[in-house]
Amino acid sequence: MSMLSQIGYSGLRAAQIALATSGQNVANANTPGFSRLSPVLASLAGEGGLNVGGGVTVTSIRRMANDFQNQQLWRATTEQSYYDSGQQYLSALEGLMGGEGSSISVGLDNFFAALSEATATPGSVALRQQIVNETKNLAQRFNGLSGNIDSQLRALQEQRGSMVGEINGLTSNLAALNKQIVEVGSSGGDTTALRDHRESLVQDLSKYASIRVNEVADGSLTVSLANGQPLVAGNSAGQLAISRTASGEQAIALTFAGTSFPLAQDGMGGSLGALYDTEYDTLRPNQSALHEMAGQFAQMVNDTLASGFDLNGNPGQALLTYNAGSTTAMLSVNDLKPEELALSDTAGESGNNVNLLALLDLKGQSITLDGSQVTLNDAFAGLLGKVASASRQNQADQKTATTVASQAQASRDSVSAVSLDEEAVNLITYQQAYQANMKVISTAKELFDSMLAAF
Repeated sequence: MSMLSQIGYSGLRAAQIALATSGQNVANANTPGFSRLSPVLASLAGEGGLNVGGGVTVTSIRRMANDFQNQQLWRATTEQSYYDSGQQYLSALEGLMGGEGSSISVGLDNFFAALSEATATPGSVALRQQIVNETKNLAQRFNGLSGNIDSQLRALQEQRGSMVGEINGLTSNLAALNKQIVEVGSSGGDTTALRDHRESLVQDLSKYASIRVNEVADGSLTVSLANGQPLVAGNSAGQLAISRTASGEQAIALTFAGTSFPLAQDGMGGSLGALYDTEYDTLRPNQSALHEMAGQFAQMVNDTLASGFDLNGNPGQALLTYNAGSTTAMLSVNDLKPEELALSDTAGESGNNVNLLALLDLKGQSITLDGSQVTLNDAFAGLLGKVASASRQNQADQKTATTVASQAQASRDSVSAVSLDEEAVNLITYQQAYQANMKVISTAKELFDSMLAAF
């Protein structure tokens, strides 16, 4: 009878552990990053050749996690974060460049329309004033758009600084968790909650850059960037630092184990890589192109005016000043009176519009932009087209990356997430097993009592 009691008690203990495991799963059903637990049962051998067995034991509590699926999820998270971070700047720039109030094309059209309107009566002070006004408006469009791009660059650099701070915090926490897991695991303790937390931090880190993650024999993780530069190894964590170059740009250095070296940001992936690509593939090139357009436009207008005469018979003066070192005042209109616009090619002829027509012809003349010969309007249309095309492509890639990330999350959850329906079934099953084993123990007791009563 003692063997029957022993078997019943082992089953009772196993059912208790299984019930507690399901209880833990249900309690953490909504805990981010939690990996469900499953008891691993094994039968116990009995003693002797005719023994039926020794009952059951729980050999371990398995943490349901799949390294391959986690790696897929982290890679998908990196891709999604890359396109999400880039899109906010692409959308903003496209809106600025295409907006009615900031479009350079609209400003050029208004400028040349004012010139065209004055061709019939070039001596009209009112029409000359309109030319001056539209020139100021055009200059403001150049300055405003460049200033807005500069504001985006400053916001981007601030965001990069925040990301570096987040990365440093994550690597430090990962190193600390590595140390805890090794220590607890070496003494036979439970590391499941620590591992859940660590994987959650790795996913957070994957948002900022492409990473490689490997688990070593002692249970710790090594984390490095895609190019192999180390971020975490055991209880050691790398730290990023931002510095300013002479031109005002940002450089990033990685310090690990007392050694510091520059970090290449191109091809980094994730949000941090998106900031670099956006800055150097979109924002700075467009700002530089605006400078080229403004400088060549000012030169063309001033050279044309220099060959003419104003209403007072004086030689033409420069209308525009280009400042290559300024982002918010790259183009300014000189303090000329309407009468001082040199619209005539002959001194003393107020009705002469030859030089005015030469100014109007600038609309069809070409400037040099990125090695190509294009008109001013076509130059800006080309810039806007590139930004719009990049934005549309990024949106398409963003949609695809979001779908892939959702699928990767679903794949991970199919193994690791808690299903309340499944746990409800488990609770009923384990409860029935508990009650059945209680019946086994009760039966063994009754048999034993009956045997004693026989004497």
